[in-house]
Amino acid sequence: MYRRRKVVREKKPEIPDTLEGFGYVLKENGEIRSKTTDEPYVFEYLPKDRTYNEQRYKAFINLIGEEVEKKLVEEPFNFQKKIIPVDADPAKDPHSYIYMTPNALTTTDKLILFISGNNTRIGQWSRRVMCDENIYTGSVMDTTRRVREKGYEVIIFNPNGNYWYKNRAWEYPEPHSVNITLVPGSEGPEEHCRYVFDHFIRHAKAQKLAALTLDWGGHALTQALDVNFDEYKDRFICTAMANSVHSRDMIKDTSLRTWLFDNCVNWTVSQKEKGGIITDPRFGCTCISSNQEIADFTLTECIDDIMNFIFVKMGDIEPETKDDEDEFENDVTEEQLEELKEHLEITSIQ
Repeated sequence: MYRRRKVVREKKPEIPDTLEGFGYVLKENGEIRSKTTDEPYVFEYLPKDRTYNEQRYKAFINLIGEEVEKKLVEEPFNFQKKIIPVDADPAKDPHSYIYMTPNALTTTDKLILFISGNNTRIGQWSRRVMCDENIYTGSVMDTTRRVREKGYEVIIFNPNGNYWYKNRAWEYPEPHSVNITLVPGSEGPEEHCRYVFDHFIRHAKAQKLAALTLDWGGHALTQALDVNFDEYKDRFICTAMANSVHSRDMIKDTSLRTWLFDNCVNWTVSQKEKGGIITDPRFGCTCISSNQEIADFTLTECIDDIMNFIFVKMGDIEPETKDDEDEFENDVTEEQLEELKEHLEITSIQ
């Protein structure tokens, strides 16, 4: 008889739980670099072992997320944590949270909402940008600095903190678990955004509201506004989006579709020259080329134009020239505009 040869499985390295253990350092300028090579994070630690490399990357990004949140609550940002759902006991109940500046709900001036895309922890725009460039541009810290200089209060949404385990809300289900506990009020990005509007934005005293969203965050915002846009339309001034996946045809409120057409710009991945108008009726708003092939870099590469759009619409700055004022206008003819209005009327009847 032949005995089956015993399979010897190679023991894989333990995944570190500190940046020091990973061999990386967070520099004062926000760069995350190898202590030995001064290079950005290398994903493929074990060749051809994607499962292990993904687990290692998640652990690494979680450590970076801790650093980002630590900085958000410290000077000069001073963000405060608000629990969701509002009646949850953090000591025992599943819960998530959002961040807001101290006067976000009491200011009578300007309030801006930051809503990130998929698979990112609160306070982050892009994990890739944080790793390749720095944690300031890859997170909301740089955008917060820009708007705070103009006198804005800020609320940071947390659309991906949906799954409850290990005593916190996570962006993805617990691996190898069949028991899934969702956070009440944050069962998904759309539910989270609607909850924040119903329990926080509704009570905010700001006379001017704006939003900056990334990919799925744009969809979540339009779905939240679609529920009761009449309540917000008189003070919601504009929305800047990056790689938004929202759809005009999914919006039921005709006045919201018209508002998006007039007050929303979506910067998107495109090989067209930067700043060029992209004709795409699916979004129902002006779409502008970022001249980027990788979606992660759309927001960071276009941030100056995005901020300029928000500040002009909100009345913080004057357009430098008439051309600048017209830059964000929809590139459509009067006939096309009439066709769009007719389409809006037809879809609202349907």
